[in-house]
Amino acid sequence: MKILLMLMMAAVPASAEWGRSESAAAAGLLAARSEISVISATPLLELLAARDKASLPLEIGGEKLLVSVVFDAAWDAWLMIKPVSGFGAGAWKEDVLETGVVYKYKGLELRITKTGDAVAIEGAGARVETTMTALFDQLYNNSLKVTFGDAVTYAVFRNLEPLTENEGTVSLRVGSDGLYYFSLTPDGQIADYPRWLLAVNGVLYGLRIDYGSLLFVSKPIEMSRPVLLPERAVRR
Repeated sequence: MKILLMLMMAAVPASAEWGRSESAAAAGLLAARSEISVISATPLLELLAARDKASLPLEIGGEKLLVSVVFDAAWDAWLMIKPVSGFGAGAWKEDVLETGVVYKYKGLELRITKTGDAVAIEGAGARVETTMTALFDQLYNNSLKVTFGDAVTYAVFRNLEPLTENEGTVSLRVGSDGLYYFSLTPDGQIADYPRWLLAVNGVLYGLRIDYGSLLFVSKPIEMSRPVLLPERAVRR
């Protein structure tokens, strides 16, 4: 699955490069001085509980498992597999799957391989097939939705970075070109001030964490055109 690096502002991974237009847009955003308003709030525990519902369930070798996608600090996608209950999760960066990996849980041993977008999970005399795109579909279709400015809808779900276990929130939308666009916002980044995701119709929209809840916030701004903040795109 080809990952394309997209737009614009703070918190974008270090490999991204800014152009003149992106710098001008960022300067316009930072120049805003209006008050921030809370649109709505969702408890983090509710979002965490909903995360499993946005994973692909499978039963193999008598064990019930969940398969999903998580993201590291560089916004790279990892495949995660874990039992429905209890401990024993495994996660591998997407490109590592191309050579094959092994997941062991209790007496179960599964081999996971990726060819193109297709993912095969084999073991205990069974074979289950899915795709990375289907796992993104699970996340988008079964996660909390929020629409900003009556213009852009995001699926919002919790993320646990596979290497650091830092918690955060992923915002995932479908672009007009049919691609998925996503960005990761670590909790520590929005404890004191919002991270803005979008500017449309003269209003900034973004995320903030406070009192154990994820807040969806807005702030008026003087801008002449819509602006989307840093994202990555995933071919569907």
